[in-house]
Amino acid sequence: MLFLGLVLLAATGTLTGLLIAGNLGGGPDYTVALLGHDLITMNSLSIFCAGLALALVGCLSLLMAGEGAALRRRKAVRLREARNEADAAVAERDALAARVERQQVERQRTEDDHPTRTSSPEMPLQQPRKHRAPHAFGS
Repeated sequence: MLFLGLVLLAATGTLTGLLIAGNLGGGPDYTVALLGHDLITMNSLSIFCAGLALALVGCLSLLMAGEGAALRRRKAVRLREARNEADAAVAERDALAARVERQQVERQRTEDDHPTRTSSPEMPLQQPRKHRAPHAFGS
């Protein structure tokens, strides 16, 4: 819309400039010439109305260009906010991943320091047997 408004404004300004440059002669009726061609014969009222129409078209083109620029500015602000939120989310994700990684490293370190029991318990050290004299009943 910004581009269309600027093109319309340039076309209106160009047409107005060409009409003024080609029609500097005076009289009760004016023959409007554009680029060497006689277009129409107009009186003062019709010239005034044509000027009003050109002014309205110019104002419309300025309005369109302004709205297009404002729309572009709003989109840029929303895009910047979305990028900042995405960067914050990425930073938060990375911080959480680092914290989980640290917890896993700490857990692994504590497991290495204090190993858990395996399925077969360790055999206690046996003390050497003392040789005794046999009892009366055998053992």
